[in-house]
Amino acid sequence: MPIEHRVDKKTGIMHVRRWGEITTRDEQTALRKRRKDPLVVPGIPVIVDCTEIDPPDTPEVIYFIAARIWSLAAELACGPVAIVVSSDVQYGMARMFMSLTELNHPATDVFRSHEAALEWLQQKTDTGRLQSVDSL
Repeated sequence: MPIEHRVDKKTGIMHVRRWGEITTRDEQTALRKRRKDPLVVPGIPVIVDCTEIDPPDTPEVIYFIAARIWSLAAELACGPVAIVVSSDVQYGMARMFMSLTELNHPATDVFRSHEAALEWLQQKTDTGRLQSVDSL
């Protein structure tokens, strides 16, 4: 399956890796796995690695993906979301996704490096430090 997640117990961040071409079925399967994961708690900060994803072909596909991912984020009640990309095309698509979801989930941003994304997530937390999942 081209979507996987893990929660870092030390930082409390959910790391999501997406690669290749992703179908609606892949999205649904990944959501079921996250729902069952006891470490995925409301407000969890998320970093999404999209550096290996095949970008969608049309704006219509972006609108569909944005609606789907926004509903997943709402259902999981996640906190800030940092999206990491590696190409100009991925960056443009991620920015389009951001603009489509900013009213419903304003704590989303796009980055070219994992380090910058993690720094932003830390700034978005109340204390500037991410809580350990063990303390939640």
